[in-house]
Amino acid sequence: MGIPIHIAGLNEFIQEIPNGNIVVVQGTIDPIKTIFIQTVAGLAVKHKKEVVYIASRAKEEVVAELSQYTDSTKCQIVEERSHRHWKDFIRRDAVLIIDSFSYLVLDKTLSEVRTIVEELDSLCKQHNTILLLSLEYGMLDEKVQITIGHLADGIIHFLSKETTKGIARYIRISKWMNRDSFNDNIYYTFDGKKISIDLRARVT
Repeated sequence: MGIPIHIAGLNEFIQEIPNGNIVVVQGTIDPIKTIFIQTVAGLAVKHKKEVVYIASRAKEEVVAELSQYTDSTKCQIVEERSHRHWKDFIRRDAVLIIDSFSYLVLDKTLSEVRTIVEELDSLCKQHNTILLLSLEYGMLDEKVQITIGHLADGIIHFLSKETTKGIARYIRISKWMNRDSFNDNIYYTFDGKKISIDLRARVT
């Protein structure tokens, strides 16, 4: 069993993240993508999955954030900048999170990033592991970003747009398992901790 997405409104589009898949979560430096990933980590713990969280920031900072969504002691949080050791954290039926993946591969070439993701993808499929990668727009070369998206099984974009009423925030799911994609903009608000989907909202 994968991770059921018990986020009201979003689960009308995606019911779960299936095992053995890579999901890319893209956004700006806005913290919303990390909030989403940590929410998913909490759902994984709730469903008895082992969670390993590779952080590009201080472990203590991530522990404090993650504790808002789950018992952080049930997650293994590590500061491991060397991609050579990431495969050591891929475990049977577990969840591996790399946040921020784009920051941790910032000095890598296109060829190196492709090899890293291909190796992780192969191991995740062998071990039935879910891999979540967070990416910041504009941090990596466009070809690198597109290559990561090509190799991923799912891509979730966190976007925003200026409107006459201020900033409208919305999610786009441009790629999902079994070649699915969704044309809908999924509007949401967040209060710094919780994502609230608003299916009635529209960008004007």
